[in-house]
Amino acid sequence: MTKSLLFFLLFAPILAFGEAFQVTGVAATVNGMVITRKEVAVLLAPRMSLIKSKYPRGGEAAEQEFKAAQAEVLDQLVENKIILSTIQEKGASIPDYVVDQEVQRIVNELYNGNESAFRKTLTDSGATMRSYKKAQQEKILVQAMKSEQFGGRQLPPTPGEVSAHYQKRKLDFRDRAKDKITFSKIFIPSRTTAIGSTAETQLDLADKIAQDLKNGADFAETAREYSADAYASDGGKWPETERTDFDPSFAQLLFDAPIGKVVGPFKDPRGFTVVKVHAVKHGPSPPQSKIKDRLIKEIQAEKYNESYQNWINVLKKKALIDKRL
Repeated sequence: MTKSLLFFLLFAPILAFGEAFQVTGVAATVNGMVITRKEVAVLLAPRMSLIKSKYPRGGEAAEQEFKAAQAEVLDQLVENKIILSTIQEKGASIPDYVVDQEVQRIVNELYNGNESAFRKTLTDSGATMRSYKKAQQEKILVQAMKSEQFGGRQLPPTPGEVSAHYQKRKLDFRDRAKDKITFSKIFIPSRTTAIGSTAETQLDLADKIAQDLKNGADFAETAREYSADAYASDGGKWPETERTDFDPSFAQLLFDAPIGKVVGPFKDPRGFTVVKVHAVKHGPSPPQSKIKDRLIKEIQAEKYNESYQNWINVLKKKALIDKRL
């Protein structure tokens, strides 16, 4: 199978903008244990949605970002299979409620608590909630094994280390649902009544607008001329808006955009969007005392990571690994 065909099979849900495609076949084998391409697709699902929106044309940049994400997921699955073979010998298991809590955490952090949007992402990638939970169960089992192997070898973090880690990660712990943003937007619908108008010609227009703006064109004037957004008459300038007012995938692209830079066009089901972010206000972070246990666990995880890498590298050398992606 050629690399280009393999890319199409895995990336088809993105390139087809939501058209279902059944991902089948073997991605790798580890000591006789099979990793399917569908397992890879399940873990890639949330990131595929973002890549789809970020690169409406696909192209080299999209392929590179996809392949990097794919390689990262496959490497993690290979490690998981190596460790799972050890866990299975011990007969260890994880209660269902623990898996449910982890899935809910992912929904809250990546989809602002919108489970419907999360399930749609899975469906668009040919995955199911059941298969995703199975993948998360394996991940938690692996994490437990790592903790058992290396967690007890580290001294408890000092109060100073806990405070320093909190300052480093404080923004990541914030209430993302209360993030707010001020930005300007130009929206080009993918369908119009004009003769000869197609999704492709509209994307061409969005591309041209984005390039003109990057070359110095006035955003407000351009918005008034071309945008079909509700605030076009105001030069595309939106009032301060909360993250939860946006589709989760678009919100992540929007809030990750560099302030003062023109970005896009991004793709959504209705058309193409070019934006310029003016300011971002992040939601409040919890006090250090409220997440002390989580901070301690993260610090301990960082400390034993080097030992873990040495350990897993030895196991990898002994394992029979056949990657097919």
